Amino acid sequence: MTLQDKVPSYDVPTREEALSHLLQSIALEEEALSRLLNAEADKALAFVGKNLDFPNSPSNDEIITFNRTVISILDSVLMTEWLLLKKLDAAIHMYPVALKSNFELEESNFGDELDDITIDY
Repeated sequence: MTLQDKVPSYDVPTREEALSHLLQSIALEEEALSRLLNAEADKALAFVGKNLDFPNSPSNDEIITFNRTVISILDSVLMTEWLLLKKLDAAIHMYPVALKSNFELEESNFGDELDDITIDY
């Protein structure tokens, strides 16, 4: 049995389609993270109260536990954002190659401004 027997046959996407799918996945993940952060902000606001008066009168241990939960979620979001940044960086560097391979713009200056893009970590 070969690998081709195990892998279902489907159309292999072009470089441009793969790049488009990659950018779409980054955008969807960013949207999901923004919703998660909004939910966490709402939860923190409910815990602390609109007037910062702790309406449920939590104990110090409950405040510390809540704080640890928020830190854990923010840490996870930070790691996810870093991975998304790496994906975006790879996509940026793939973009001029995709244009040149499909439209043969080697003699054109189009895309030169993309070479100047760098992402600082």
